[in-house]
Amino acid sequence: MTTNINFASDAHSNAQLVNAFIALQLIGQFGLFVIVLTAVASPNVKRNPTWYTFCVGWILSCVSYTFVFLIGQQDAPTFGACVTQAAGIYAAPVLTSLTTLSFAMDMLLDVRAASAHSPLKRSRTITIALLVIPFFVWIVMFVGFLVFGVKNPSLVGKGPNGTYCDLNTFIPSKITGLISVLATIVILLIQGYIGVRLFKNRHLLQDRRLAAMAIRIMIFSLLGALALGIGFAYVLFSAQGPEFDIITALLPIGSVIIFGTHFDLFDVWLFWRQPRSSSSSQTHYFKSASITSVPTP
Repeated sequence: MTTNINFASDAHSNAQLVNAFIALQLIGQFGLFVIVLTAVASPNVKRNPTWYTFCVGWILSCVSYTFVFLIGQQDAPTFGACVTQAAGIYAAPVLTSLTTLSFAMDMLLDVRAASAHSPLKRSRTITIALLVIPFFVWIVMFVGFLVFGVKNPSLVGKGPNGTYCDLNTFIPSKITGLISVLATIVILLIQGYIGVRLFKNRHLLQDRRLAAMAIRIMIFSLLGALALGIGFAYVLFSAQGPEFDIITALLPIGSVIIFGTHFDLFDVWLFWRQPRSSSSSQTHYFKSASITSVPTP
């Protein structure tokens, strides 16, 4: 027998907050899905594999935060749906932080290769590890939190803001928050190193694409700093206010803006227009480059 749980009495749900949170998550989810679909379907859009895992990681995060809404149980989710979402929202920050770390490490390796005097070869094992490890850790964390929730049903319920289901204990948020904080610190260090490396090899920035990449790295660093703040909030506070939910929901949209504003993507979407010459040269660059190419963030 399926049990529906009414969380209205203890969730203090704010309809406007819930609607705004879900809408922002859905916008980010849809935007990233369109970007990935475009890159997969178009032969003129070339991206590194870690770029895809980064986008997929954020899509899965959005799905986790909107899971009970997507299955039509936002107001009165069953226990099964609620515990599944709870496990998902605790595992999601780990996935997004690790896929972002993999992407940052991929950029670091390629920037070093691009600035080297002789081509650098990358081990296939490293590439596979960058792609697989984030999702392996995510599955382990998801299953662990799911089992914990099933064994402790009294802890499963809507969060204090009524936006999604969680577990009424500080342990999961502390675990995921700590992992996210450590990963984000490493990401920011890597991005700082990339910025210094590009500055020391300023001749690389004569390529307009690489100059645009440098700007995006700086913007991406701001997004990372925001994620670091959210991670600290998970670690330091047992409960987060409505502002926390809105900031969390804005992160995927930030990724859409950073990763979706590229000429090669616009050329696909605006297919009836004459392609930009810079896009054509960019496509040629990607096709002719080997591992020494620098991925576009």
